[in-house]
Amino acid sequence: MNDELAIDEPNSAASLGSAAPPEELAPDGLPVTLPNGFTRRQIAEAISPRIQELILLPTEKCNFRCTYCYEDFELGKMSEETQRAIELFIDKRMEGLELLKFSWFGGEPLVAKDVVLRLSRYAKQKCDEHGVKFQGGLTTNAYVLDQALARELISLNQDFFQITLDGWKEAHDVLRQRADGRGTFDVIWNNLLGLKALDLKFEVCVRIHVRRDNIENLEILMREFALAFQGDKRFYLDFQHLRDMGGDGGKTIENPVSYLELIEIEAPLRASYHQALRALRGNLANSSPPNIVSDTTASIPVLVKAKNSGESAGSQRASEQVVGEPYICYAGKPNSLLIRSNGRIGKCTVAFYDDRNDIGVLLPDGKLSLDKARLNSWFNGIEDLDEARAGCPIGGIAKEIKTHKVAFVGKSI
Repeated sequence: MNDELAIDEPNSAASLGSAAPPEELAPDGLPVTLPNGFTRRQIAEAISPRIQELILLPTEKCNFRCTYCYEDFELGKMSEETQRAIELFIDKRMEGLELLKFSWFGGEPLVAKDVVLRLSRYAKQKCDEHGVKFQGGLTTNAYVLDQALARELISLNQDFFQITLDGWKEAHDVLRQRADGRGTFDVIWNNLLGLKALDLKFEVCVRIHVRRDNIENLEILMREFALAFQGDKRFYLDFQHLRDMGGDGGKTIENPVSYLELIEIEAPLRASYHQALRALRGNLANSSPPNIVSDTTASIPVLVKAKNSGESAGSQRASEQVVGEPYICYAGKPNSLLIRSNGRIGKCTVAFYDDRNDIGVLLPDGKLSLDKARLNSWFNGIEDLDEARAGCPIGGIAKEIKTHKVAFVGKSI
């Protein structure tokens, strides 16, 4: 691998880690058969230069202080200079592009909603002008996601929302608190109900954190969720075991539920949801409700396949997930980049404070200054079609990689 610092045009970034040529190739350049359950469509989309995903952190500040959070909230709102650099990157990337995807993360991205709206408007305008499909979504705590803001975001094709609940009411408020220590459940729940009342097309992935001391409380949440959302197909559930993902917050998590335990816990919780729906709507007695395959452990919905990863950014919609395909983390895809609020470029939304995740910087003219050794190390899972490394690339990256440091661009306020 080349370990020299490189200044690259934006449209070259997607090709820097493509898989090594196999012996037998199909017309599309991929092997006729792929190992470990990977599909040609899946790999083609992961390495295609016609697709560009940008995971954007408009601020790394947050209005919450969840007890388990791994972030340090030191970096603030994205500067004007960095915002303009992103716009110039988008301009340069339009040629040959078919799909531009935004995934907003933080901090809490809607603390800097002006940045989210500005860059979304700009990207939508450019994509409309060039015939490029544009879509996006947010990992948000939803505290300020009222109907007016939701409408504006959806009008800009930012129509996917990952929103976390840590239980029903008090159980949620113990862990998921505002920066001033006050609870957050009631506001989040009311904003979810506000979303349901909208006659618009969008998706909400409700991430449910499972821990040993909240399982009974989650039974209540399942019943209340069924009563409130009544099988609305725009809302679906993703159960995750609350675990140590780093930082001081991660140290507070003791004896977390294991992945295998999570599978066993999830099935009866989904059954409770199903039963509540049947009680509410008798016509569902002989059919599975939306996003519920069945009440058996063997038929867990496809979202469960992501649980082995440390994924935090909710970048996959239900419509993008295919039963039976191994999970490929966004961080392992050559056509996905993370741009932090200070203009630094990374790959992973969990390993913010790991040097392996600092791969370069966005320059003021919209070009990328990349450390190719660090960048290419993220693509080993794709190159080797190794399921474990494709699902969590950083686990296969050596701690010591020869690098060249690059300077910050812009200021973070």
